[in-house]
Amino acid sequence: MTVEQVPRFLEGVRARLEVQAEIEAHLATSFDYFSRFIIRDEDRMSAVFAYLLNPDETHGQGELFLREFLEDVPLRWLSESGWSRVHIGEQVATTRIENSERKMDVEIAFRLEEASAAIAIENKPWKNSEDEDQQLHDYSRHLKSKYKGRFKLVYLTPDGRAPARNSIECKERGELEKRGQFGCASIGKWASDDGWLKRSEDEVKAERVRWFVSDFRKALRTLSATPTERA
Repeated sequence: MTVEQVPRFLEGVRARLEVQAEIEAHLATSFDYFSRFIIRDEDRMSAVFAYLLNPDETHGQGELFLREFLEDVPLRWLSESGWSRVHIGEQVATTRIENSERKMDVEIAFRLEEASAAIAIENKPWKNSEDEDQQLHDYSRHLKSKYKGRFKLVYLTPDGRAPARNSIECKERGELEKRGQFGCASIGKWASDDGWLKRSEDEVKAERVRWFVSDFRKALRTLSATPTERA
């Protein structure tokens, strides 16, 4: 590039920057609310899951998200007749055991014809997240006491890895898995193009909610693909 060509080059750069700024002003292609404010906080991420799974929430889609979720989290004790009532809880205390200071990230409590049942989700969204000693063991004890055999404990991580032995022994975990009371789940799978979030997104009737789910899935896919610092 000659000295004479420099002004023309700089003018071209300035014009491109102005065009890009105008595009961003109208389309906000870099806007990423979830990655900035939600995905970096485990409790807030869990709260979004709880919000979507709650049929009574303001998304207005009723049981859509919950029923698609149950397609990916099969339950032996849930009959075709379904449930008469469901309650979604966040940070639910394990009151049925002596160590009542523990709290489960999300609990989906069902009222069946003659009994109660539940799914509990332990969300470990970072690749370097570690469980506390006996954490999942204590959760399973609480669930057994409260719901007898009608429960499932879901261990959610970016890639669906198994929990460490200090959280729950392999033998105990294996026994729970045989009874359909424990399962590992992947954030990446839930957010994939064939996961329950995408299937729900495709059926959502409200455009605002569809964009909400789409942006949430995008942030979750980024999280499951790259290492993330613990909040």
